Amino acid sequence: MSGERRNRRFAKKSGQNAEKTGGKPDQPRRSKGMRGHSGISMPRKPGEPRRDRPKNSGRGREGGAGWIWGLHAARAVLSNSRRTVHDIVATENALTKLPIPDNAPQPRLSLPSDIDRILPPGAVHQGIALRCAPLEWPDISDIAMTAPENGLILVLDQITDPHNVGAMLRLCSAFGASALIMQSRHAPPLSGAVAKVAVGCLETVPVCLVTNIANTLQTLAKSGWFITGLAGETDLELSTALKGGGKQVIVMGAEGPGLRPRVRDCCDQLARIPMLSSALPGQAESLNVATAAAIALYESRRETS
Repeated sequence: MSGERRNRRFAKKSGQNAEKTGGKPDQPRRSKGMRGHSGISMPRKPGEPRRDRPKNSGRGREGGAGWIWGLHAARAVLSNSRRTVHDIVATENALTKLPIPDNAPQPRLSLPSDIDRILPPGAVHQGIALRCAPLEWPDISDIAMTAPENGLILVLDQITDPHNVGAMLRLCSAFGASALIMQSRHAPPLSGAVAKVAVGCLETVPVCLVTNIANTLQTLAKSGWFITGLAGETDLELSTALKGGGKQVIVMGAEGPGLRPRVRDCCDQLARIPMLSSALPGQAESLNVATAAAIALYESRRETS
């Protein structure tokens, strides 16, 4: 078929389609089974569930679409004047255990099964769920400048498991860390499972999401912070590395890969946690990253006390 003839046939079909689409010849017809895109369907807002999935499936939401659940986490949110709460869904029993501030939205009484349907599968909500706006924290440079002389910052290099991040928020609160730093591209949603495991500490520990961990470490070093990265292959033990006090930054790498090369190069020193186990089947080869962080934060405070 010649190009001219093919163009005439296409123009004829376009005219027929225009009659069906209200005079819009440039709008293509969709094949069966295709989903709409661009002008055919409205774009989703951030956190909004996909329309082609079953309603309340719990999938396709970012951290429960801003939902925070559990009694401890909910109590901390409702006590935080900096937090904006858009919705409260709770059982009658849960409401008797929580003080609802006057500026909070009116709680919607629900059955536990109703709350199950709006949260990700397996969420242990204890009869309460809050839909919240994200918290805003100062820039890390401001936090670094105003931290005390024995300031402590925990940096997570590509640690994405929400349970580990939640546990380390709890550790930051326990040991008085000035901030928790993560890379924005590899951070779990700061709601949902993170908030539940953190048992309210998400409301009080500043979480700074940065574009580049290595560049941030360099900036902290120029501001007088001493940076220690945890690595198993060095001879320097953690207790020795953290002697001397001062403003300390502790950098934790992901389980398995450890610290990335450039992040490692930006540390002033690498230190290890001494272990008595050997490289034999059935013996511990390494520690969970949250457990290692607990030891590191404790050592940093023990050496300065």
